[in-house]
Amino acid sequence: MDYTYKYPGNVSEVIGRRFGHITVPDEFLAQTHEELMKRLGAPNKTIAVQIEVNASKEHIWEIAAGSVDVFFSHQPVYAGISPINSLGSEEGGRYIIHRIIDGCVIDRVGEVMLSMPLSQFTVSDIDSADVSVSGFFLSLYSINLEDHPDNPDSTLVLLSYTMLGVAHPWALGMLAYQAKSIKHYAESGGDDIER
Repeated sequence: MDYTYKYPGNVSEVIGRRFGHITVPDEFLAQTHEELMKRLGAPNKTIAVQIEVNASKEHIWEIAAGSVDVFFSHQPVYAGISPINSLGSEEGGRYIIHRIIDGCVIDRVGEVMLSMPLSQFTVSDIDSADVSVSGFFLSLYSINLEDHPDNPDSTLVLLSYTMLGVAHPWALGMLAYQAKSIKHYAESGGDDIER
């Protein structure tokens, strides 16, 4: 299936961008998602970081898991996002995320796999639009929120990263960065995340 989209204004002039066209077959996405979901939560296939946040589940969900946009906004070098069908990301829509790395825009297509408000939010992420080289980058990100068993004013936040093949060595550091960002914004009471 072919998707066309327009870059958000803040990255539209960056050198190295693809020209607004991305193609990923539905069969490829379906097979990839099936394989990734089989690995979700398997200790030998998943990297995870858990933190305790002094905020309610509702507040954390709003700033960290309410949509693909807010989820990725806590990761480094986040740039922008474009939906590529009629559903919003919080409803299970597909999306393209744009990042600027070394002056080039990197496009990634993905899809919301699970959205259980105040509990779990899981999204897929395919780093390359070229199916022939995507196999190494296919991954799933997930956030789980649980009430703290000993502190009613705190929430346990579990971030996990699952991928086909061997996980990148930077994955743990990226999850730690994301966890620190979520904790900062949740506990400081700030709603606006500036990148």
